[in-house]
Amino acid sequence: MSSAGLRERKKGATKDALSQAALDLAIHGGLDAVTAESIAEAANVSTRTFHNYFSSKEDAVLFVLEKAALGLVDAFAERSATEPVLDSLEAAFIKFMESSGGLERTVAVTRLMVQHPALVARHIAFYDDTSTALLSEIGKRTGTDPDVDLYPRLVYHAAVAVGRAVLELQISGASAQRRPADLVRQGFTQLRHGLPQAN
Repeated sequence: MSSAGLRERKKGATKDALSQAALDLAIHGGLDAVTAESIAEAANVSTRTFHNYFSSKEDAVLFVLEKAALGLVDAFAERSATEPVLDSLEAAFIKFMESSGGLERTVAVTRLMVQHPALVARHIAFYDDTSTALLSEIGKRTGTDPDVDLYPRLVYHAAVAVGRAVLELQISGASAQRRPADLVRQGFTQLRHGLPQAN
């Protein structure tokens, strides 16, 4: 591996460590009690290093969702262009659900967002950016234009709805006995069948 590649991996690891430290501190002591200094101390770096990566504690916490969303876009883009688009989206969501700690961290951040509306406002801008990225990938795959065509937006919002439904069930604890990946499979199966009326 080149020195440049090693540097990028180290930077990525530092950013992940700072984000995880911010989330852990917020979960155990409340977001209001978290400071840049406490995050840096927990991650064994200087406060200056923290500010090199994040402008605020809120951004550090929300990086969990940012990384998850970017990972979803990358996972979809890596699938074969000949694979049906719903199959690719299903595989991308399953990859996230089965990633190490990804779902648990997302659930934790989502709970914090309920308690701290300021996090929601900061998250909206980034959500718009990742929506555009995934919509663009869906458009390329399907030969459609998200700016003028309805289809890619319907596919996008339907797929995201499956992910959100699974996340909500995880937050409520209603699906404790069911694997999230299996719920994703069930959701996409229902999408393919046109959401038949429940019996």
